[in-house]
Amino acid sequence: MIRITFTDRDNILSLRLEGHAGYAEVGKDIVCASASILAYTVAQFVMEAEHRGDLVTPAQICLNPGNATVACEPIKEAFPTLQSVYAFAEMGYSLLAHNYPAHITLFTDVEAKEAFT
Repeated sequence: MIRITFTDRDNILSLRLEGHAGYAEVGKDIVCASASILAYTVAQFVMEAEHRGDLVTPAQICLNPGNATVACEPIKEAFPTLQSVYAFAEMGYSLLAHNYPAHITLFTDVEAKEAFT
């Protein structure tokens, strides 16, 4: 199962994925591929924002199988845009969790404190 957590605290946006979907064998798992492409898309937006100078500090990006994190602290002017990117991805993960509940668990900011403590 993939555990996905979104947080938005103290102007820091964060997406975290842990685990494997286990829907199909490696290389043929559509649930894993779907979850991965959303994480890679958020990461690309964040890297472009960093390149433009839209982040307060360097982004934290780790994209490994079974373990991914994409976190950033946007400057005030860029915050709404990047917050929208994270919200868009959260909607995609919500759809995955709804359609594949045995393979995806989605936690939002409030639930995240309990999920990873």
